[in-house]
Amino acid sequence: MKKIITVICCSVCCGIAAAQGTYSLDQLKQLAIENNYSLRSARNAIQQSKAQKNEALTKYFPSVSATGLGLSFDKYLIDIDLGLSAELVSMLSPDLELPSDIKMIKNGVYGSVSAIQPVFVGGQIINGNKLAKVGVEASEIKLEASEDQVEMATEQYYWQMVSVKEKLQTLGAIHQMLEELEKDVSNKVRIGAINRNDLLQVQLRRGEVETMQLEAENILTTINQLLAQHVGKANEEINISIPAELSNMGKADAPLLPVSLRQDHQSALNATPQYRLLAKNVEAHSLQHKMKVGENLPVVAVGASYSWNNFLNDNNRGSGLLFAAVHVPISGWWGGAHAIKKKKLALDDAREMMKDNGQKLVIYMNNAWSAVETSHKKLLIAHDAIAQAEENLRLHKDYYRVGTTTMTDLLLAEEQYQQACDRYTDAYAAMQIKILEYRQATGQK
Repeated sequence: MKKIITVICCSVCCGIAAAQGTYSLDQLKQLAIENNYSLRSARNAIQQSKAQKNEALTKYFPSVSATGLGLSFDKYLIDIDLGLSAELVSMLSPDLELPSDIKMIKNGVYGSVSAIQPVFVGGQIINGNKLAKVGVEASEIKLEASEDQVEMATEQYYWQMVSVKEKLQTLGAIHQMLEELEKDVSNKVRIGAINRNDLLQVQLRRGEVETMQLEAENILTTINQLLAQHVGKANEEINISIPAELSNMGKADAPLLPVSLRQDHQSALNATPQYRLLAKNVEAHSLQHKMKVGENLPVVAVGASYSWNNFLNDNNRGSGLLFAAVHVPISGWWGGAHAIKKKKLALDDAREMMKDNGQKLVIYMNNAWSAVETSHKKLLIAHDAIAQAEENLRLHKDYYRVGTTTMTDLLLAEEQYQQACDRYTDAYAAMQIKILEYRQATGQK
């Protein structure tokens, strides 16, 4: 019965593992681009900017308005008693029927339609449309910047998981070695060949390794949850593939310095979303300055209107009108000059900001490449240290078997080997992060 239960449990576990799937770094990045909230928000911002651009485009067309009015009074609005008797009316005009009073406007409707076409508004419409276009382009650049941030976060989560998984694998190998060593030491203690203190040291070290394994598993669970939420797979367990050169730790050659990524940093400025956003900021301030100047220029418009009513009789009466209008903001010039100056100063500030931040971006690129070189050197040192620590551990195992070293020295050699493996894993992951930071700093995709 126990065997049957074991088979069923194994089948279920295998089914769960198959359902989870294994994701490469590129697959995780693609999932994050498709599902991450910040990118959905950035795409929504682009649609908002496009809607604003379409709204600005309507300013080129005539402004059309219509008005309707219906009136109903309890008595005539105009009610005049002429004070003429019937005899007097007959005597004055025997052939006409003159009323003795005048009554007008009790019920009626009024309607009008007008259209106004701006001819000259100081360039406000043209510059307003250009500003709306700049807004769309800025939103698209912000999406690129958001994609870089999401890519960086994905890469960081991925390499954190890789690092913890590799450390768990190292701890597992060390735990297995300690179990074998414990059996060997137990046999020697049983026959009185060595001191029982050696066995206690091995057991104590095995307990430390088990504690480290438990802590690493908890960290791995947390990172897994964060990565799953980041790529749109919340409440799912994410399994990742580990690069072959890292799996063959210490046996494969260390990665070479990626010199092909090196860019001319001054030339790379225009490829970075940060610098292009600064340029769009200058362009936007320039257009805002021109629009403020346009607000203080005369406005010329032409239009037409048509109105009708039936207040005086039951027949509709309509009339049309064509007109041209010129509006000169004379009193507005008093405060307008100051407003224009304010916009000009804001434009100068935007240009200075672009120059200052452009210099800082070049410095950041220089520092990012130095970080790549430094991380590569650390990786080479860690790579060589693994071979040295592995050989040191092998020698101490042999020395302990023949009784020429102590258990303390053997366990120290084992601990040094573990630390060398962990340092190599961390150095490899750190170098991949630094490479991505440099690529993003220089606008490389």
